Amino acid sequence: MKKLNSREIREKFLDYFEKHNHLKIKAASVVPQNDPTLLFINSGMAPLKPYFLGKEEPPNKRLCNFQPCIRTKDIDDVGDRHHLTIFEMMGSWSIGDYYKELACSLAYGLLVDELGFDPKRLYFTVYGGNEALGIKPDHESVEAWKKCGVPEDHIVMLGDDNFWGPAGETGPCGPCTEVFFDCGPEYGPEYKPGKHFDDVSRYIEIWNAGVFMELNKKKDGSFTPLPLKSVDTGSGLERLAMVMNGHDSVYETDLMQPLMDISHKLLKSDGSEAFTKKARMLTDHIRAAVFILSEGVTPSNEGQGYIPRRLIRKCVAALMAKKASKIDFSEMVDLIVEMMSDYYPQIKSAKEMITYNLNNEINDFIPIVKTGLELIEKELAENKSSNKSFPGKVAFDLVTTHGLPLDVLKSDLSDREIELDQAEYDKCYEEHRKASRVISRKGASGDQEKVEELVAKLSTTDFVGYETEETTSKVNLLIKDSEKVDSVKEGESFLFTTVKTPFYGESGGQIGDCGWATTDSAKVEIVDTMKVGKIHVHVANVISGEVKDGSEIQLKVDSEVRSDIKRNHSATHLLHAALHKVVGKHAVQKGSLVRSDRLRFDFQNQSAVTKEELDKIEALTNQWIMENSGSETDLLDYDAAIEKGAIALFGEKYDSKVRVISFGENSVELCGGTHVSRTGDIGLMLITSESSVAKGIRRIEAVTGREAYKLLQERNNILRKTSELLSVKPSEFESKIQELKKKSSAKKAAPKKVSATDTKFENENKIEVSGQKIFVAQLNDNADVLKDLGDQLLAKGEYKIICLAGNDGKTIRAFSWVGDDLNKKVKAGDLLKELLKPVGGRGGGKPHFAQGGSPDVASMGKIFSNISNVESFLKEKL
Repeated sequence: MKKLNSREIREKFLDYFEKHNHLKIKAASVVPQNDPTLLFINSGMAPLKPYFLGKEEPPNKRLCNFQPCIRTKDIDDVGDRHHLTIFEMMGSWSIGDYYKELACSLAYGLLVDELGFDPKRLYFTVYGGNEALGIKPDHESVEAWKKCGVPEDHIVMLGDDNFWGPAGETGPCGPCTEVFFDCGPEYGPEYKPGKHFDDVSRYIEIWNAGVFMELNKKKDGSFTPLPLKSVDTGSGLERLAMVMNGHDSVYETDLMQPLMDISHKLLKSDGSEAFTKKARMLTDHIRAAVFILSEGVTPSNEGQGYIPRRLIRKCVAALMAKKASKIDFSEMVDLIVEMMSDYYPQIKSAKEMITYNLNNEINDFIPIVKTGLELIEKELAENKSSNKSFPGKVAFDLVTTHGLPLDVLKSDLSDREIELDQAEYDKCYEEHRKASRVISRKGASGDQEKVEELVAKLSTTDFVGYETEETTSKVNLLIKDSEKVDSVKEGESFLFTTVKTPFYGESGGQIGDCGWATTDSAKVEIVDTMKVGKIHVHVANVISGEVKDGSEIQLKVDSEVRSDIKRNHSATHLLHAALHKVVGKHAVQKGSLVRSDRLRFDFQNQSAVTKEELDKIEALTNQWIMENSGSETDLLDYDAAIEKGAIALFGEKYDSKVRVISFGENSVELCGGTHVSRTGDIGLMLITSESSVAKGIRRIEAVTGREAYKLLQERNNILRKTSELLSVKPSEFESKIQELKKKSSAKKAAPKKVSATDTKFENENKIEVSGQKIFVAQLNDNADVLKDLGDQLLAKGEYKIICLAGNDGKTIRAFSWVGDDLNKKVKAGDLLKELLKPVGGRGGGKPHFAQGGSPDVASMGKIFSNISNVESFLKEKL
């Protein structure tokens, strides 16, 4: 067997299949596109599901590539010889072309003839069938291997492990046949027909040589035949490199060993097995996190963001448990980018964003781990007798209250050779779950699924909207109430598709076009346009007449609305570029909405954009608008576009050929939307708001063109009216307002003398309880005024109990006085607390005098509107 490095293995694999008429295709993002059944791409065929289901036409019936895959179910197993969270899957596919016999022949030819494997060390597993599912044993694959010269005692019939798929809850699946390498007798006993096949130690899978896609699994668990019989193969590059180079572990390959060296250094490893397992975990987890973060996924507590958070936090906890003086993965990130960017260029272009997110996550988590580890130490110190078992209740509190991840807690306990009381933990978890259960619902509606099924049978819509806003075409599908119909009549709402259209279908944040359509017998209003796959679906109402399937139709986009949308879309590109200049390249797009009346742009940033930064962003965007740069549109290979400096939106699905929109050197982005021909056509852009959407995600909203002009008019009207009110020019507003503020402050600060001898004031605010005269009043004055008034009233000798409250615009202040002859029965502090109850206030003092307050100024009126409570309180005491 030849020794080859990973680069050579990749090249030989692809060259071999290209020689056998397979088209090499670009790797997809690890973030799935339009597939809610998957968290991440977990196999080479997952991004190709539409081809296998017959929903999209593949670029060739035979395909090959290498694809990064994320398998979250393996996270807890990482640390052994060959488990990985992220790995590269080298794959080849036949979509409705060859089947089992040629698939097995190609696999055998690559392994034995090209890569030089000794056939005596290869074993082949085949699906043994499942009577319950009504699926027969795969005898065809057995015969195919025999034709290649494989002896019968090297063919192993297995159960459901050899039935692959689907890649998610539903989708293509079928029996598979896998190739295993015999690592030798030092790893266990040799396989004998009919006996146990050790696929853990002695025999390691190096290739799934054929998943024979012949069935489609549906949501109800049933299987239906696929329209095309296809083949999906996959070989993990890391495992193949391990076997071909005689390594004991995938972590010893040229893909992993350089990273392992850094991990050992970070851990201050002594080379022991325990340290080696930790180093493997660090190497794998940071590598996986880099790939996920490169796709624009932000660490969070839910969905895709939870996985990089979990991976990074496990690594941080591992280093802190080893008393690392500094948590810094920058050297590892640099090396991953250097090693992988030739094949996955998005990693290099996203390096700043990767580092930004990684460091933020590390800094957020360090204090959580520090507190968690201290609490573990405290618990163990206080309960020495139970040191072999850690209480599940305490563990649950650490997880739910202090935020320490359960796997981090378990890892730390394992290092101490202490077991978690899992039963007690599970009991706490179940009680918590029952108490706080929330039922959530996700997924597309049945109607949407029906529409997608109907549309899937059509050919790609010919979109002519870049060149024209009106055209004549032919109706090729009418849908009403999610059913295909032959005609629709006046007053009915419906969906329709045409062979070609100038109407842009909603995608990339840009809303769909609206407009009109006419046939010989009908007038139609188009209110929206959707995109289902590569089909443009018009959402419409029949104004008059009847529309028939197959009829000729004239389509006309609302040019005024389209122009406004183009302004906002082009401004969004310039805004994105300006953000990179002012805030940093980490401020990548996380979402957008481009309408005719406004634009909305979501981007990554940990803190609010300052007013000064917003001013710079707005100024820079408008500077580029005034430069009146022409827009250029190029159709390029994806890799060539990235090399040109084009911004690719992370998580977006791109074809091998991409549309690049440039505005001079200021903005270069991959985009399928509609744009102005020159930046000057935008007119003006004004930012209207900046806000938070979620942790680490900010939002800027803005207007352009006519809406920007309207906003300027509104602002000018406000300036004019304010100028008239203040009797000064707008340029003098600041000094005038400062002058008014000083006068207002002085007025508030000056104590107001309220006379205690004001008969009207006194009569309005006195009550009698149990024969005692009591004075209660609310004033819009500060504390000094209230205390002065209270002292005056008490000095008169007429009132034994006084309650006063007021506010200075910021807080409520309240005071109570109780005469010497009553303060043994009624404490001033108790009375004050009763007075402040309606506003959640607090206070205290001596028996004869107390003071307190509340920040709830808006609820001031509640104090004396509930005076009956105070009267009841006094009646009990007096």
